[in-house]
Amino acid sequence: MNARRRVGGFTLIELLIVIAIIALLIGVLLPALGSARRQSKTVACTSNGRTYATATGSYASEKKDRLPAMDWRSSDPYPTDLPGWEKFKGQYFENDLVAASFQVVHIIRRKTGLSDEFAPVPQNWIPFILYSHVPLTDYIGGTTPSPVAACPEDAWRIAVQRQWDAPRNTGLPYPENGGDNTLSTWRWPFSTSYNIHQAHWGPSRAERRFNPTANVPGFFLTAIWYPTANGGGGFYTKEGSADSAMPGQFGFNRLTDVRFPSQKVIMSDEYGRHFGKKPTFFAAPESRQPLPFYDGSVRIYQTGETNPGWDPSSSSNRGGSTRSMQLRLQYTKQQSAYEPDMSTYTGVDATTGLKNYRVPAGWFRYTRGGLLGWDVPRGVGANGKRAVLVKPGPEQSLTPIAESELDTSAGLW
Repeated sequence: MNARRRVGGFTLIELLIVIAIIALLIGVLLPALGSARRQSKTVACTSNGRTYATATGSYASEKKDRLPAMDWRSSDPYPTDLPGWEKFKGQYFENDLVAASFQVVHIIRRKTGLSDEFAPVPQNWIPFILYSHVPLTDYIGGTTPSPVAACPEDAWRIAVQRQWDAPRNTGLPYPENGGDNTLSTWRWPFSTSYNIHQAHWGPSRAERRFNPTANVPGFFLTAIWYPTANGGGGFYTKEGSADSAMPGQFGFNRLTDVRFPSQKVIMSDEYGRHFGKKPTFFAAPESRQPLPFYDGSVRIYQTGETNPGWDPSSSSNRGGSTRSMQLRLQYTKQQSAYEPDMSTYTGVDATTGLKNYRVPAGWFRYTRGGLLGWDVPRGVGANGKRAVLVKPGPEQSLTPIAESELDTSAGLW
């Protein structure tokens, strides 16, 4: 009889050993792959910031040194290529804020072909907060929604960008209304992850300017916009004169107004998304993100390493006194359903389960002195100490260290 030939194969023990080795390799490689993926997104986000910084310089060189911003004015008549312009024939914009709103919507309609019925102009809108990039459309790729406008880690905004003509079809949480009881939620896919700071597009030092309006003569305090104390992070108020009483508040700043180009931040993300398992709200001192500067560079900073800024909510806060220099803008950020889950928070809404964060300072978004001030490196006090977070939790505060936030020893402007 011929001996039966044995068929080779794995024994159960050998198979278990192989599975264990594969599992071990996966356990070693997955974190590395995740880290590489996150690093690539950080690089892409840095590239977005550099694109904005470069576009800012290009825009200024072509627009007589003006910084990019909406520049339609209340003194301008309604343009004839605006859909439905016939009903506005011979009329002028009510005020500069309305003119800016029409300009943003006009650019989006022109680029996408959206009708005025589908894309109405929102009422009572501050388009500068999340739409100041729109006048830069032709400098950052020429299309809208612009991929450059979304951080690679901003999954919600990327999703609604891809379905900009039907953003509710993403199945993700979406704003119920535009805040003005109109169908103006259509605009969200065209917003940006990056908040271009007020010092760039509007008044940042509450200057007194002459009002050119014939029926409202004299000097008026220009308005500084800032978040309301408990406004959900999307509601803003202002200290200063009414919009209709003070023409020329927006879009008048120049690139040469920036005193410290390598130390002044152009814009920042609402969240630090690239470091840690969950995003951190930008105002958390431990938050980190790439920041673009007016010299064209993009550098990563931790918020707590930057200038803590000041409180613009009252003109009495301004001046050169030590006390006024220590006052910081504090408000509570209320998380929305369509925003990322914050890793750092100071409270939770009992009804919705959404988190909130008590902001200890305005940081680089509200630099004292505006374009004349600086954001990094942060100022130091008489003892060479930095202001640090000393009371964690809902009542966060900074150590009261007097800082010179301008290029003068007294901090005057």
